[in-house]
Amino acid sequence: MKILKKIFLTTVALIGLAALGNAVTKADEFINGADISILDEMEQSGAIYKSNGTQKDPLTILKENGVNYVRLRLWVDPYDANGNAYGAGTNDLNRTLKLAKRAKDKGLKVLLDFHYSDFWVDPGKQNLPKAWQNQSFEQLNSTVYSYTADVLNQMKSQGIYPDMVQIGNELNSGMLWPYGKSWGGDGQEFTRLATFLKSGVQAVKDTQTSNTPIMLHLADGGDKAAFQWWLDEITNQSVDFDIVGISYYPYWHGTLAELSENMDNISERYNKKVVVVETAYANTLDNADQKTNAFTATEETAGGYKASQDGQYEFLTDLVDKIKDVKNNNGLGFFYWEPLWYNGNVSWATQAGMSYLGVSDVTGNEWENQAVFDFQGNALRGIKAFNYSNLTNLLQNNSFEWDGYTESPSSWNIWKNGQISGIKTEIYDNTRYKLTFWSDTAFESSIYQTVGNLSSGTYKLSIDAMGDTSLENAELYIKNYGGGEQKISLKDSGTWKTYTIDNIQITNGQCEVGVYVNSSANKWLNIDNVRLVKVD
Repeated sequence: MKILKKIFLTTVALIGLAALGNAVTKADEFINGADISILDEMEQSGAIYKSNGTQKDPLTILKENGVNYVRLRLWVDPYDANGNAYGAGTNDLNRTLKLAKRAKDKGLKVLLDFHYSDFWVDPGKQNLPKAWQNQSFEQLNSTVYSYTADVLNQMKSQGIYPDMVQIGNELNSGMLWPYGKSWGGDGQEFTRLATFLKSGVQAVKDTQTSNTPIMLHLADGGDKAAFQWWLDEITNQSVDFDIVGISYYPYWHGTLAELSENMDNISERYNKKVVVVETAYANTLDNADQKTNAFTATEETAGGYKASQDGQYEFLTDLVDKIKDVKNNNGLGFFYWEPLWYNGNVSWATQAGMSYLGVSDVTGNEWENQAVFDFQGNALRGIKAFNYSNLTNLLQNNSFEWDGYTESPSSWNIWKNGQISGIKTEIYDNTRYKLTFWSDTAFESSIYQTVGNLSSGTYKLSIDAMGDTSLENAELYIKNYGGGEQKISLKDSGTWKTYTIDNIQITNGQCEVGVYVNSSANKWLNIDNVRLVKVD
């Protein structure tokens, strides 16, 4: 949860793979998830959802576009002493059971997100539920177990036991403050935090009917050092879990390259699966209500994609590519955070909710421009990103892994102006190969593929690249597809970056895709993960 993050944010055993079971390990079951916790209150406020002009059940629309999993947050008691709801979904147990049954009836899997609080929690706040505030550490630990087990047993009795369970939300700073705070104490912070986590985990194991994957969730997905610090501590405490959940919002949490580095480190260092369990991007800079949006022009600049339907789609599909590329095939998928929250009729908090948090602010919704529906409830292009993981990359040897070291990678053609191409594949990151353009003399060359038997439609071309920013010319291009040549410069980043050419209308059944470089001596370009996908 990222509501009011900038206000509240503070700086702050290996498990066998078989334990996950088949439900989350098959490549054809990549998680295309959506957090739909706001849905019931949205519909009660009058919200409707439309696809191609036709009103439908929003879960039907999501499923038709590839969603196979939903995430539901659970608050303990989101009401004040007078029964006033805290808002933002008011996700108590009854509402959570209702949404879980609705999702299961649609054939969707359910991730249950235990917050262990009465309202929002994140790295800047982990408030105790009101009813737990006078408990000792030992009593609180017992309550964590009994509460978790009771919720799960109720779900089991209704035939809606969750397919995955998340113990705590954005746990960088711990949970159940002050006892479970992960910093600023007596050196036993992680011992106490791990005790709480173990109790929640044990409740899952004692109530499950089959192996239910257990997730621990951290924010700031581009911060490898923060994740390693926390996971080292938790691993040393022998907490039993399967999946690391990651919050990654590119306008707050670093680049996709930094996210990839973190996910790879989690996979290799801890042998854990990873899920980007919260993410989002704006479809517009417009605002539907009186509350300033979390995503403004500042976030657009930081995020690196346009705040538009296409920008939202491009970010999400680029993110999917990164998750699918996690080392050891440990990237399971993603959940979009609140794609259905498209207006301000349901506030981020009521006055009662703000009082619980100890803040004063205006009501409204700072997230509506990051939904995948417009302000009238019409599905936008971004919703199609949920199906992107099911699409096929049409390029061969797209990551240059087939040959090991070579100057002539399989399935690629090389053109050079003169005797020197400057092209070779070489290993990086200990295990992967990239393709490099470099020579100690000036060179001009390109590497390309011609792809045939293409059906007419809309395509997306993307690449990961980094290079010398003083290169004379470096371009990704596509041509001979029935329209004019399209290209994008690759020479503006000295670190890995994803470049995309979107909305390519192929009409003649073929195309040529390539990278062209014209360089003076001793300048370089690295490329990897070239992807051509039919998206519509």
